[in-house]
Amino acid sequence: MSDAQHEPGVDLAAQVAAARWYHAMPLPGGIVTPGDYDMPDVMGRIPFPEDLSGKRCLDVGTRDGFFAFEMERRGAAEVIGIDIFDPARVDFPHPRPKIEGELREGLEERASTFEIAAGALGSKVQRRDLSVYDLPGSDIGEFDFAFIGTLLLHLRDPARALAAIASVLKTGGTLISNEPYSVAMALSHPRKPVAQIEMRGPRPFWWIANPAGHRQLVQSAGFEIVETSGTYLMRYGAGWARPSRPSLLNLRDMVGWLATRRGAPHTAVLARCVA
Repeated sequence: MSDAQHEPGVDLAAQVAAARWYHAMPLPGGIVTPGDYDMPDVMGRIPFPEDLSGKRCLDVGTRDGFFAFEMERRGAAEVIGIDIFDPARVDFPHPRPKIEGELREGLEERASTFEIAAGALGSKVQRRDLSVYDLPGSDIGEFDFAFIGTLLLHLRDPARALAAIASVLKTGGTLISNEPYSVAMALSHPRKPVAQIEMRGPRPFWWIANPAGHRQLVQSAGFEIVETSGTYLMRYGAGWARPSRPSLLNLRDMVGWLATRRGAPHTAVLARCVA
């Protein structure tokens, strides 16, 4: 359990400004963290339950903790957010010696931002060092609701990850999976489930699917789809470093830039565990 507290005499705004945030989220005192993505806007676009009273909830890949804190705010009886603390355990597609230091720094940043936000909110969310792959057989117990967001594309085996979440959900428990999708594949295959390997440059990506592929992945892990968000842009926050416009001669990069210049294309599904 996080025991972080906002220390008297320590300026919260200064703490927030000094940290590197992924989630742009509101904190007390009118402070909004300068994260990469506008999380309150996301909440208006995905089928997130309004009331989680009395439920035990899991946030997979919690990072700064926005979704875990939101579960708590919506009445959850207990919330556990899992993340990986050791860079040696990250499911990264590129040669590890090159990125070990960068990974370690990024994981340390996650711990710092989570603790700052938890302290400011007076949160009781627990943050645990656990890979999604290791959920089966762990001592984490069973849950009524789980969330996984913008994580499957970073995993070598997204189907295994979703099945692992199903293994700790009660029968009838619900999952939200919120993921980026390939605009090109959505246009070329609007109904057929397809995915491709995406390992260009230093990006920590494995697989990316079209919306139909995302839905099939969720179903393959023992879930039935209850509701979908449709496609939407996960809008950038103040911390996002907007890429420069590519050359018109590079058609692939230009199409990617046009599709993502205002936000990251995402789609979300709410699904019920039937396994």
